[in-house]
Amino acid sequence: MLQTPTTKPRRGAVLRADGAAFLGLALFCGLAGGFLGLVSQEAGPFHALAHGLLLDLFVLIPAFLGGMGRLVLPGELNSLPSLMIRFDRIAFAALFAGALCAICGARSPDAFIGALFLWVVGIVLLASSTIVKCLECRMVRFRDLSPFAWSQLLASLGLIVVAPVLLAGLVHDLVAGHAVFTTVQYWLGKVQSPVLALVIQLALGAIANLVAFHSTRLKISVPLAMAIPALGVPVVWAHGITVPGLDNAVLLTLGVALPCFAIMGMICVSLWRRSFAPSIAFAWSFPALLLLSTGWVLGLLPAPPEAFHSAMLFGAVFALFGCYYRWQEQDLAIAAPLWLGRIHLIAMGLSVLAMMPLFPLVKHVGEAAMIVSLFCVAVLGARLMAPRRRYAEAQLGAALGDDHL
Repeated sequence: MLQTPTTKPRRGAVLRADGAAFLGLALFCGLAGGFLGLVSQEAGPFHALAHGLLLDLFVLIPAFLGGMGRLVLPGELNSLPSLMIRFDRIAFAALFAGALCAICGARSPDAFIGALFLWVVGIVLLASSTIVKCLECRMVRFRDLSPFAWSQLLASLGLIVVAPVLLAGLVHDLVAGHAVFTTVQYWLGKVQSPVLALVIQLALGAIANLVAFHSTRLKISVPLAMAIPALGVPVVWAHGITVPGLDNAVLLTLGVALPCFAIMGMICVSLWRRSFAPSIAFAWSFPALLLLSTGWVLGLLPAPPEAFHSAMLFGAVFALFGCYYRWQEQDLAIAAPLWLGRIHLIAMGLSVLAMMPLFPLVKHVGEAAMIVSLFCVAVLGARLMAPRRRYAEAQLGAALGDDHL
């Protein structure tokens, strides 16, 4: 089919709008989950379960795959993939409906079943769409794929393994007559390990994308190390559902911790060998690496289990913003001013310190910093949608000009 000159910008606007929609969904679920977490101590276990569902399943995976995947992946594949757009839209609708069900589950526990079911449907569609884009729309050889593209492809394959097993186990227990609340709580706890492994792998893929791997050995080693948490952990976890397998701590150590430290080591080696221009994206990657490293240390210390989980998830959030800032630097119409990125980074750092269970004394400072961070996110969102508005105005102007002629 012959393409018109406006085809490429139109596709770019569509992908940008889809990416913004998934990022907005992740922000909405993060705010709703945080609020439910604040009131869960007084409201009861149903609010706590809704808090866990939203933060563990509906924030980082959709943000990385749906949000950054639709914004960054076309540039990494050297194409503007128009395949599977309907899958993306249906996936967004399913995830949004699932998030609403999770929120309603705080009042009606039966809604938790709908939340998990819709999450499985949305994630399978989103992962399938990502796999097709990586395989069908790439204009480069596999060995030339960037770490970000590899992380998207491998994580999607891992989710194709995890999601059906989660749905099958959920249906099995409900048909067996188990209570809804205990069933959902059990499977949310079971699925945390593979989901955490996939989130960390996506975060490291985003960080590694900031580094130029000039060594062919490192280019090959990074995807191989990513494949262990992205494919090995989900497969071993799925096998352990029916047959007793590795202990959860052993699985996280061998399948996630060791490959992660290997990837971070290769990133440090590449940074040491080559000079790089400092940017706000690099500034976000350093606290991400620090938190991802600190999380494993906290897991070895007699610290609350929440400290390990919080450190890893916040490290992934920093990696997500670093990936976004790197992407928006390539478009002057979207690029945020340097002062905004610095304020955002400082505010996020203070809010993370306040939310960590080890720092209860700076809680109020962190709450104020979180408000500042949300303001910065709102500015970034407004700048993200600005090019789309200008494109729509240009299209309208062209149509009016045709009418006058």
